[in-house]
Amino acid sequence: MLSQVQEDTIQRLIIDKRPEQLKMDFSLWSRAAVGQPIEPEFGIQLQVRSIDKYLTRWGFTPQKPIERAYEQSPAAVQAWLEGEYPAIEQCAR
Repeated sequence: MLSQVQEDTIQRLIIDKRPEQLKMDFSLWSRAAVGQPIEPEFGIQLQVRSIDKYLTRWGFTPQKPIERAYEQSPAAVQAWLEGEYPAIEQCAR
């Protein structure tokens, strides 16, 4: 269990920083990403389920798009996938 001071510290970390700014291998805050700095900072290893409960209590919930972007054109997406994407993929190799 985290103390109130520890909870406040982690919440501030989530609000102020992105995982990549902390040199973590995550681009977004996930349960695993939140758990990673807790152990070295406070010497506490939390289960994923406990981290989930903390995040929910703090008001950090998973975000999912309600629907696709209304501007999206399936024909334009398909044209991009067939025309530009192969060149990008080749260049990346």
